[in-house]
Amino acid sequence: MFAALLEGCTCCAYLNHMFNAERLYDEATELREARLDSVPDETQSYASGEEAQKYEKIIEKGSRVLERFPKNKKRTAEAVFLIAESYRHKADWPKAITKYDEYERYFADNDSMRAVEYQRAYCLYRNQEFNISRFALEPVVADKNHPYYFQGLNLLSLLDEKSEAPEQAIAALEAVLADTSGTPYMKGKAHFRLAGLYYKMENWDKAHQHYNAKEIENLNDRERQTAGEQSAECLVNKKEYLKAADEFKELYKVEAYEKQRANYLVRIGEMTLLAGRNADAFVIFNKVNTEYPKTVHSARAYFNMGDYEQTKVLDYELAMLYYDSCYIARSISEYGKKARERRNALRRLVSMRDKNDELRESKDSIPDMKSFFNNEFMIAELFLLKLSEADSAVARLTNVIENSPDTANVMRAAYARAFIYDEFLHDPDTAEEYYKEIIEKYPNTDYAKQAQANLGLRVTMKTREDEARERYMAAESLWTAASEMPVSKMDLVDSAYAHAFAAFDSVYKEFPQTQSGIQALYMKAIYYQMLPNMDSAVVIYRELSSKYGQTQWGKRAVYVLNTRLTTTDDDIARLRKRTAQNIESLNKKSAKYYEELNAKPEEKKAEVISKEDEILENTYNSMYDFE
Repeated sequence: MFAALLEGCTCCAYLNHMFNAERLYDEATELREARLDSVPDETQSYASGEEAQKYEKIIEKGSRVLERFPKNKKRTAEAVFLIAESYRHKADWPKAITKYDEYERYFADNDSMRAVEYQRAYCLYRNQEFNISRFALEPVVADKNHPYYFQGLNLLSLLDEKSEAPEQAIAALEAVLADTSGTPYMKGKAHFRLAGLYYKMENWDKAHQHYNAKEIENLNDRERQTAGEQSAECLVNKKEYLKAADEFKELYKVEAYEKQRANYLVRIGEMTLLAGRNADAFVIFNKVNTEYPKTVHSARAYFNMGDYEQTKVLDYELAMLYYDSCYIARSISEYGKKARERRNALRRLVSMRDKNDELRESKDSIPDMKSFFNNEFMIAELFLLKLSEADSAVARLTNVIENSPDTANVMRAAYARAFIYDEFLHDPDTAEEYYKEIIEKYPNTDYAKQAQANLGLRVTMKTREDEARERYMAAESLWTAASEMPVSKMDLVDSAYAHAFAAFDSVYKEFPQTQSGIQALYMKAIYYQMLPNMDSAVVIYRELSSKYGQTQWGKRAVYVLNTRLTTTDDDIARLRKRTAQNIESLNKKSAKYYEELNAKPEEKKAEVISKEDEILENTYNSMYDFE
């Protein structure tokens, strides 16, 4: 009787723990479903707060069951499964995997084993163990009657994506759609995933088709909303702007998507504008500005209006007004910042354009054409870098190329035009044509060298700087050879240095405006210092400081001149006097040293220790002995 009573108490304890654990799991599941309904991607949302606390309590209750009933297979199996599920929902993948492994090891014949097979593979996938996950998934996808067969195919497609094999992922999802036994929800998920894959591959037709599949209606609100948005964007990428606007209008009408209505309204206006219906687009943008003032949507609407006036109508004054309105609507937004930048650029552009108009209409016999074409180049730069108008920039550069008398300006503009076609307009054929034209018309220039490099050709062009550098290196090698001559050939050193000097002199005379030519002039000054021929060295240093003061060699020359290059008779007299004083001081110290060295060593006197000291020394044994 006592044994029966004890067994009954034990059973009650088990039922109490498991009842509480299952109740907590149901409550946590409700919280989890509510959380997932409010997020676009469940893989980026994790349990927290009350939901996470409930999972912790489930793990605690399950652990107590394992402690108290280790030999009861049925009870421990249920506890291990609940613990593993709780860890999975908490996104603690390693611990969930450990518990699922434990379940398979000890309870493989239990009813929940089919769920464990899939969930363990999923946790391995989330834990970035893709190869092991694929292996764990094999029994799930091998059996069409497996309750998690379709989820397994979906997971297999995810693994194929991670292995950079989108075709295999698509094949796995197509298998889900081809199977007639699949649920509408699973088929909706498959369509959604397939559409996303095709969208990444820029297959807009296929993506649009799958986003509009009827099974998509079985997904939650957030997924249906995403499908609708992406479907419209597919049409945008196909340049079917009015159809895209119609799809955004359908999204705008759905009550569940009310929070995104302002965004949809802006997109409808943008699509209408791209379709060429400008007046209708401005009506829509004004509706945004009226219904959603001082918002990022209003700022975006004003920005689109300003961009249209700037790029299509070329009414820069009106464009600046719209950009100002954009900045006022939401200054901290991306569109507000871009609008302020464009407004400032347009202001500069208008100012330079007016100056050029004045120069063009000037009655002076010799107009300042240099300033005119410099302004044209800066206007082109503004169009390209600040106003995102590459075509307008090309037009300004072409004007410089065709009309400027300054060859340097023409070369610069020609290269800039070719570069814009290459990098901004993505027209490699036209860019190649202009690069070859630069190489032909302006050989042996930096622009020709860079044009060859941009075309992927071997750079064969040599500028005057390159030629000067080669000549300078040859002269420097002669100088190095002269400095490294052995003692046995000292009679040839002077002639070797003279030969190097002549090489440096020829470099400077032929390439006086190049960096290597200026460096060669500096080496001439060094040679004169070595002779020594200070007067000639000073002349060269002064030439360097006056003509090339901004170069490193000019700055070195200034430094040398400021540190007393010449020596006067007074300087020599002072140097001799200081040398004599040093010698006298050294002689005195030397005599004293030898005198002390030769002296007889004195006998050391015994050190007298006072009695007091002796007592202190004998009695002070430690830092704690104060006797």
